[in-house]
Amino acid sequence: MQFPKLIFLILILNLLKADGFDTLTYYEKFDVAVQTYKEERYRLSEKYFSSILINDKDYRDPASQLMLAKSQYQQNKWQDAVRSAKSVLSNFPGSPYQDYTLLLMGDIALSQGKNSEAFQNYLSIRPTAKDSLQLSDIDQRLIICIGNGLKEDRIEGILFREKNPTNRAIINFARAYLSWINGDAYDFSLAINGIDMQVFPQSFFHIYSPLKNTKPISFSRSVTLGVIVPLTGPEKELGQSYLLGLADYLDDISSAHSIRFLVFDSKGDGVNTLQIVKSLHSNRNIIGIIGPLLEEEVLTLAGFKSSLPILIPNSGSPGLSDIAPNLFFLSPSSKTIAHRTAQLMITELGFENIAVLSPGDGKLKAMTDYFLEECRQLGVDPVATEWYIEKPENILRQFKSIRKIAWTLLPEKDPNEDAMNLTIDSLDALFDVDVTDFYEIPEEEEKMDRKDSSNVVLETIHAMYIPIRQDELTYVGTQFPMYNLKTMLFGNENWLDMTILNQELIGPHVQGMRIITNVNSANAFSNDNSISNYHILAMDHASFVQSIISSGAMNRRQFMDKLRKHSGFHGEQTSIQFTGANRNENGSAQVLEYTQNKLKNIGVYDGTIYSHTSE
Repeated sequence: MQFPKLIFLILILNLLKADGFDTLTYYEKFDVAVQTYKEERYRLSEKYFSSILINDKDYRDPASQLMLAKSQYQQNKWQDAVRSAKSVLSNFPGSPYQDYTLLLMGDIALSQGKNSEAFQNYLSIRPTAKDSLQLSDIDQRLIICIGNGLKEDRIEGILFREKNPTNRAIINFARAYLSWINGDAYDFSLAINGIDMQVFPQSFFHIYSPLKNTKPISFSRSVTLGVIVPLTGPEKELGQSYLLGLADYLDDISSAHSIRFLVFDSKGDGVNTLQIVKSLHSNRNIIGIIGPLLEEEVLTLAGFKSSLPILIPNSGSPGLSDIAPNLFFLSPSSKTIAHRTAQLMITELGFENIAVLSPGDGKLKAMTDYFLEECRQLGVDPVATEWYIEKPENILRQFKSIRKIAWTLLPEKDPNEDAMNLTIDSLDALFDVDVTDFYEIPEEEEKMDRKDSSNVVLETIHAMYIPIRQDELTYVGTQFPMYNLKTMLFGNENWLDMTILNQELIGPHVQGMRIITNVNSANAFSNDNSISNYHILAMDHASFVQSIISSGAMNRRQFMDKLRKHSGFHGEQTSIQFTGANRNENGSAQVLEYTQNKLKNIGVYDGTIYSHTSE
């Protein structure tokens, strides 16, 4: 039972504030230091273990020496950690801590991008692993090393000296993978046939099988791209969804086996993302990067000058593509979406009387401003623009104002209209004519009261632009029909909660609504939006990359040049057409139509060409 020891440690930690660390016995100090390490207080644990070695053990304690190295490693003090770990190996050969020290040295090498060195360290301790859990842990590290890329000459040397049959099988697998990357069918065949399946570990089978089934006739040199997504941290589900989309694409498309993705965890942190990009910049085998996903991470890269093309799955802040020519934004920005909406209304559909109802703050306010400015540039001033700030539970004033404008747009009735429609033969002028012979004098029209006028359906506003915030559809959607405005509605993706939209109070009154967006699937905009959306984006983005590299191996400069000159890509759910001063921002948007309680894609619009679909 651990409770007494835990209580004892808590008491010691409290006593430290009064009496100090130096007053404790060696074992008490060690327990306190280990506890601080478990609590991820690595600077403090380093201090404690260092104190133990200096004051208690005269550097003759392999356990404290190893824990000191681990504390330094966790702080990215790699040189210090290596020095401390080597002290364990040199001063205490054959100690029970040797394998743990070699494992740590492998982790340090892997963190520094020294994959071959890490591979060798992990292999050296594999035969003496104590249990299946530790063995599995080592094998996962070996797989990461192989995937990250090993030095061919180093691996051949390791194979030459290796005696353990299982280790030799793993090395031959690594050689086969290297041959596949290099497009060398002959060496691949030699290496894959050199694997002794009698001793080959089960934990490698999930990657061995697809590699074994690769047909040598289809070999070509692999193109390697880095992938930087958050796999830990608050946004890990987005990164995992995107990564799963890339994996699904590779599984589904046999021709995609010339792409190799090296995956890195950004942890949702901008500084960490920049460090990863800098490390990949020096690896000439990598011709480009996909990612990162989060706005903070993207902004961190904006000032980093690099020859490495970086494909950003999301849209960027408006104007960012102009100052960061090596960033390629695969999704249209909010500014582009707003511009395409205005252009579609005015240039393609010829609408003139346009009304706007929008939130008056945040990102949607900025997006609406882009829309209004583009309308003015196209020569159309919206006839009504209304804003709201709070939750739109009651936007009666805004709708009444728009309806009032709609009344003023009704054409005035010509008082001579009825007389103008009357035809009298000129001979009849010779006689007295009683106009009652031709038409009845109308009775005086009853004056329409306010209630009656609200029932009149007005068609004078040709289109309404109503972008809404998330969770506002219930409020705006149910109030819109009350004002009898027969118009074409243009919304944003927050209208696409299909469960609410299809309700009787909303759906029948917004038939024909258009949504200009980046993805042509309503499923991508459900309340769990982000997760499914990133999976959809990833599959199309992988297909886009495949369309570029299918012509064969290339270097970074060639890849970047092909990106800028790409004629356009139409995937399952998205389209990509680079525009802008640097030709690095996607200017293509999907046009969706809501009709008969369904959403369908009716075209793709890049501001110049409106490509209708037959869906």
